[in-house]
Amino acid sequence: MMLLDEDDYVYKVGLKMDYVPKKMNFFNDFPKEDITLMACGRKHYIIINKNNNLMVWGNVFKEKCVKESEGFGLYFGNDLFDNGNIKYLSMKYGIFGALVEHKWYAFSTFLFKKDLSLYICLK
Repeated sequence: MMLLDEDDYVYKVGLKMDYVPKKMNFFNDFPKEDITLMACGRKHYIIINKNNNLMVWGNVFKEKCVKESEGFGLYFGNDLFDNGNIKYLSMKYGIFGALVEHKWYAFSTFLFKKDLSLYICLK
């Protein structure tokens, strides 16, 4: 389980290694004030910030992470979801889902379209 306190610090708790809440310290590349979403699965955690970047613990993506900190891997959401903005996450057991907003611009006709896509990974 993950917890976010009133000072925007993230704690990991609940696994055999973390019966006592452990404060996460990966915020040099991932400022705690920028956290917008958190999701927990059976053995997986994801934290998303306002820049659409993800800190992931567990085997969620087949892609390699950009860097690691505190056992979490840093991923760029724009690369994972075709420049889509992550709006919602769902993690249950081995099923992971993300609701992603895509924007398209047609400059010749000045049209703007928004599209919500659902990405689901089954393990």
